[in-house]
Amino acid sequence: MIYLQLLYVFFFIGLFSFGGGLAMLPLIKEAVIAHNWLSNQEFLDIISISQVTPGPIAVNTATFVGNKVGGVFGAIVATAGVSLPSLIVIIIVAEIYNRLKDNEYKNAFFRGVKPVTVALIAYAGYLIGQPTFTTSNISDNIKAIIIFGITFIAMKKININPVAILIGSGILGALLF
Repeated sequence: MIYLQLLYVFFFIGLFSFGGGLAMLPLIKEAVIAHNWLSNQEFLDIISISQVTPGPIAVNTATFVGNKVGGVFGAIVATAGVSLPSLIVIIIVAEIYNRLKDNEYKNAFFRGVKPVTVALIAYAGYLIGQPTFTTSNISDNIKAIIIFGITFIAMKKININPVAILIGSGILGALLF
């Protein structure tokens, strides 16, 4: 049954992903492609929609995938699947963390998890960036690089609100492409 598959897959992804939504994207992509739920292009489209939709990207992606695969109930099941592990784990971890405030093994664990989290987020950026910056049209690649550069500078140096950047980038993309 598709709903049990959605629940299992997204619960597993939610349970074994560290680093938040962007770090989950490679696992979500692998799962949806392996189950033939979406094509690669459909997955990239869902990521784009998930980025501009309010809420965490992994939850939004799970919701859109679930909706595509199983309708409204599929969206509810996939969203619950990806969210429940965090809820369960955070309750357990909060209690353990309070008991182990100064434990050296706990501190070592977090030092070890941080680089893995950065690598997963970087890989998610690669998955999203590859089709964005490697089209057959050189002009489109240059435009995408310019938008990327402007966005990066706006975020890093000028500290512009991300919502304004998304709206501005969308308008810029509509004008340029």
